[in-house]
Amino acid sequence: MTGWLIPATDAEASVQQQNLSSDRNKDSLLAYQVIPDATPKKNPTIKSVTEDRLIKSLSKKRGALWLGEHHNAERDHILQVDMIRKLHASRMKDSSNSNSKSDQQQQEKLGIGLEQIQIQFQPVLDAYIAGDISTEEMRKNVEWDRRWKWPFEGYRDVFEVARELKIPLIALNVDSEDLKMVETGGFSNLSPEKRSKYIKNPQMFADFAKPEKFKCYVEYVILPSYDMHKKLGLLQYTMSGEKLDVEMDFKKFFSGRILWDESMASRAFTWTEQNPDGLLIGLFGADHVKYRDGIPGRYDGMVNGTRDCISMMLNPSLIDTRPPGSISIEQNTNDPNLLTLQLSYTKDGVDSTTDARFLPENFGGVLPLADYIITSKNII
Repeated sequence: MTGWLIPATDAEASVQQQNLSSDRNKDSLLAYQVIPDATPKKNPTIKSVTEDRLIKSLSKKRGALWLGEHHNAERDHILQVDMIRKLHASRMKDSSNSNSKSDQQQQEKLGIGLEQIQIQFQPVLDAYIAGDISTEEMRKNVEWDRRWKWPFEGYRDVFEVARELKIPLIALNVDSEDLKMVETGGFSNLSPEKRSKYIKNPQMFADFAKPEKFKCYVEYVILPSYDMHKKLGLLQYTMSGEKLDVEMDFKKFFSGRILWDESMASRAFTWTEQNPDGLLIGLFGADHVKYRDGIPGRYDGMVNGTRDCISMMLNPSLIDTRPPGSISIEQNTNDPNLLTLQLSYTKDGVDSTTDARFLPENFGGVLPLADYIITSKNII
C-alpha cells in the first residue's frame, strides 16, 4: 500500500514562530491551535491560546472532544485530569446562569469515553460512578490487567475524578472476543449480528474508506503501525494478547483497527445523541486521533455538522508526526513549531502511484494533525 502520500514540501513543513513566554508563567498547560493551509502555499501555522480562553471555548461545545494520549505517559494523564476538572467547573458555572433546572442539567453534562474499557463492561462503570463498588473492584471487574496492556496506576486519577464529580464513564472499545474473530478471519468471521453491534451504518462505514484522503491516512498512520508491530513480534498475538497460530497479516490487522475506530466513534455518537447538550471527553491513543481520519473523522461523518468534533494531541513529539525510523531519539523534540502539522492528498480518481500526484491541479486537500496541540509546561 504505497503511493498515496504526497511528500511534504519545505513550505508545508514550516510553521509560524510564536512568542510564548507570557503564557508559560500563568497556565498549567501550553495550548496551540493548528491552522491548516489548503492553498497552493500549503503553509500550516500554529497560534498560541491561553488556557483560560481554551477552557471557556471548549466548555461551550456540544459533541465530542478527543484527547490523543501516550498510554504510558504520566504527564498526559495529568493533563487529562486537569482538563476534566476545569471543563466541569466551567460548565457548572455556565449552567448557573440558566433559569430552567433541566437546561442546567443538560449544560453541565459531561461524559468520559474510554478506549481502555470494552463495551461489555459498561454496567461495571455505571456501578463505579454510583459508588456501589471501589476503584479496585472496578479494576478487577473490567479485567483491566488482562484486557489492557498499560498500567492501571497511570489512569487511576482519571477514574477517581470521574467518580468524585459524578461524570459518567462510557466504555467504547470492541469486546476482545469479537475483535479476535476479525483479527483471525477478517470481517467475514464476524456474524452480521455482531457486526451491527459496532457498525451502525454499513454503507457509511464502507464509503469512509474510499476517498484518497483516507488512503493517505492509512499510509501515514496505520501501515507504519503494522510495520512496527511486525518488527516487535507483536503480530503473533491479537490486540488482547492471545497467541495466534499464524502471524497476523496486514488485511486482518487493518480490519481490526478500523473496527476498533468505528466502534469507538459509534458509541460516542450514541452518547451525544442521547445527551444533545453534553460533551464527551474521549481518551484514546494518539494514533486514533492524529490526522483526523481515525475516530474524529468517523464521528464527524456520523453527526454531519450537528455536533462539535474537536481533536487534541497531548504532548506530541516529532516522532509522533514523522514516518517511523526517519527521526532518531536524539533528534526528537516536543517543540510544536517542528511538528508535521498536516498531510496532503490527491483528488479522488488520480493515480497516486504516478507523478500525476505532483501536479497542482491534482491536489485534493489536507489532513491537519489536530485542532489543538496541548503541551505540559515542564517539557518545553
